[in-house]
Amino acid sequence: MPVLAFHGWLDNAASFDHLAPFFPDWRLVSLDMPGHGLSCHRPPGTSYHFVDMLFEVVEVLDQLGWKECALLGHSMGAGIATCVAGMLGNRVRQLILIEGLGPLSQPAEKVTELMLDSLQQWNSLPAKKPPVYQTRELAVRAREFAGSMKKSSVETLVTRGLGQIQEGLVWRSDPRLRIKSRLYLSEAQVLQMIQDISAEVLVIEAKDTDTRRWVDLLRSRLAYVKSLDHQILPGGHHLHLDEPETVAEAIKTFLEKKPKG
Repeated sequence: MPVLAFHGWLDNAASFDHLAPFFPDWRLVSLDMPGHGLSCHRPPGTSYHFVDMLFEVVEVLDQLGWKECALLGHSMGAGIATCVAGMLGNRVRQLILIEGLGPLSQPAEKVTELMLDSLQQWNSLPAKKPPVYQTRELAVRAREFAGSMKKSSVETLVTRGLGQIQEGLVWRSDPRLRIKSRLYLSEAQVLQMIQDISAEVLVIEAKDTDTRRWVDLLRSRLAYVKSLDHQILPGGHHLHLDEPETVAEAIKTFLEKKPKG
């Protein structure tokens, strides 16, 4: 069964480069999500909204001609995969989620505050200058500092994530991706999409994740998954890059189960 994969926020399609060799028989398509990696930036004056990405993923599946598939997502990509699986029903047969289950939600009473935050970030963006690195090694160090990953994993992401300009090396990702979302789904909406998933679901949680603030949210949603395999594996937030063999073994065991229906 073909697999469509989605990386995390500010990562890129190389996120699954360490995992893919363990599945030589897969037809794995790993996307650079809009504004990430080698994908184009959105036109001037437009923003990045989570819901738009859901529709774009469905368009990709239609272009590929896949009537059935498995979805694989990490972090932000796990949120995307969750919602797409809820939308498409039996078309998604198996769902593999690494460090995520649905997107971040916000309560209704925070909507005005969050919109104002997003507006302020939008207005201040033109004054911000993106960092320029004179060497690849300096970019690697900066990415290492931003999160706990093995250097080899950082180098994998950086290789695809850097672009050359006259002044030096810069991140290819669109700076607008750092702006807070203008509007979030409510928790009730996210839970409904999770309940609408008909696929078999594997949720892989990192034992030593550096995103602990999301762990309680993820675990509170597990009860809403109809057919769940929940695994806590050694490693940090990017364990699929840092510990690919361990993650691959869990995925292989999961995929050996025949999808229902």
